[in-house]
Amino acid sequence: MKWQIMASVAIVSLCGYVACIQAKVQQKKPVITKRLVRWQSTGDSASATQLTKDTAGHITLVENNTEINTFRYVGDSILLTEYAKEAGRVVYSFRGLTDSTGKLLQGTAIAAYGSFAPDTVLHRFEYNKEGYLVRESREYGAAGTYTISYEYDGRDVVRILTWYNNELNNTKELGYYSDKANTTGLEDLKFRHNINNLVGRNSEHLIKTISSANGKGKLNYAFTYEYETDAEGLPVKLIAKKGKQVKAVTTYYYAAG
Repeated sequence: MKWQIMASVAIVSLCGYVACIQAKVQQKKPVITKRLVRWQSTGDSASATQLTKDTAGHITLVENNTEINTFRYVGDSILLTEYAKEAGRVVYSFRGLTDSTGKLLQGTAIAAYGSFAPDTVLHRFEYNKEGYLVRESREYGAAGTYTISYEYDGRDVVRILTWYNNELNNTKELGYYSDKANTTGLEDLKFRHNINNLVGRNSEHLIKTISSANGKGKLNYAFTYEYETDAEGLPVKLIAKKGKQVKAVTTYYYAAG
């Protein structure tokens, strides 16, 4: 299950989905527009992912080795589905309500990843005046409620706290490259990886470090990220390290938009 609250190495290594990927790069001559269309990962989270967009610029399909995710807009509503190739069925669906800018306000998800009864989860989202996600709640009925809060330093989220029934469950701390702009919209630690900026604006810079600790403060993991960029400053390679050991390498491919 790739969308659980407790992120796996595959998620934290930023080799999963990304948000609405489009970057406009100003050069001395014309303005060049590039958009991410595909990425290939090796290492602990080996995969190949392809994006499909509609004429309005929305990502409508994200497909990798194991699943197909679709995003369909109807007025102020959005329908998300996740189809598992091995199981041959839809294992996750979400119907949400958006505001006038396209940010999710609330929605209901039905998750059926295993052979047990599906979970029905009510999601609620809150934003600050700048349009950044500051709080998400996931209500599982009798099973309890997860609450996720996001703390920012300027325009970068630096701390993510996850609570279960008002008890601290997980803390993530993030550091950033001050000289590397988040031109591709990488934001892998928010709801559905913030595809199409579903939950507001992305952090302004690229992540340099991330650590995760449980509710008692015991370290779960710590990663460092290194990037290679092209002439316009767009990341073309991401190297995720645990200490000195390379855990995953992701190569990004762009096309003129």
